[in-house]
Amino acid sequence: MHEDMEEKVFVIFNTEGIGDVLVTNTLVQNIKLYFPSSRIMFVCNKETEDFAKYQAGVSGVIIADKEKINTPKGIFDFIKNFPNKKPFASFVTHSNEKQLLISRLIGSKHVISHHKFFLWNTDEKYDMRSYNHIKDILGSLIEPLTNEHKNLPVKYIPPEINNALTEGIKKLEKPVVLSVTSRHAQNNMTVDDCKELIVLLKMNGYTPVFTGKGNIPKQFVIQLKQAGCIDFIDIVDCTSAVELANIIKNSQGCICIDNGILHLANALDIPVTEVFYSGLASSRGSDTNLYPARILNQSDEEKITPQDIIREFNELMCVNAEQFQA
Repeated sequence: MHEDMEEKVFVIFNTEGIGDVLVTNTLVQNIKLYFPSSRIMFVCNKETEDFAKYQAGVSGVIIADKEKINTPKGIFDFIKNFPNKKPFASFVTHSNEKQLLISRLIGSKHVISHHKFFLWNTDEKYDMRSYNHIKDILGSLIEPLTNEHKNLPVKYIPPEINNALTEGIKKLEKPVVLSVTSRHAQNNMTVDDCKELIVLLKMNGYTPVFTGKGNIPKQFVIQLKQAGCIDFIDIVDCTSAVELANIIKNSQGCICIDNGILHLANALDIPVTEVFYSGLASSRGSDTNLYPARILNQSDEEKITPQDIIREFNELMCVNAEQFQA
């Protein structure tokens, strides 16, 4: 705990995707640890608003319209309407030059980011090269103010929703959420492997629930069905952030590639088997000391198979059941 107990306002700028926004909660948790009376405002884009809003420790969300703040007038209007002038510190998580400029112009006492930009950062020393994992890179942004940071789990606390969709998923036999696509093709599961994984899940008594947002998962589902795989529940583009969180909370667990849903499962403390086809588990995978997770990391010598995934998932289910009973 920091010795200065007075209320301070902190602003976090992160207009990236779902996963990055959620992992940033480790910074939020560190701020609350060292500055318990702090108010934390989270600047994000509209698409990730609810993923920031319901994070533990976040006091409020401010939407940054990327198109508008790309113009001088947009920046001026954003600063003019900014509700928390002269915050104690602003953290710019991805060294966005416009966000660094805005941080200075709203009067932040401290402006901290991964890199230095002339005039825009204040004098705090921070070097992201000290860390490899995204959670440490983000969490350690507090170090210029505290000289250390703690390895703390991310926490997401959505309101409970009981509608036809969420109640329908609850009634399924052992639902398992599948999230196996992303914008990065090298990270994605193949249709053939997903088809085989769905068969294995069904053989083990689970009900696969396929989720995603946008054209990539939509096309993936079409290809699955064209390949004769129809024995799953398709909720692509059917959920809000909060609905999806409720569905995951009421599932047996998740099977994910390297994408935002992996981090959502972590933040909800739901078991997840993580499949890293691009071999980036050391910098993107879950900390298994903090979360119920199993990680498969593909290498050139050893490819991940659907049998590997179902084995790891079943073992995770057994461990999780034993811990729950204990």
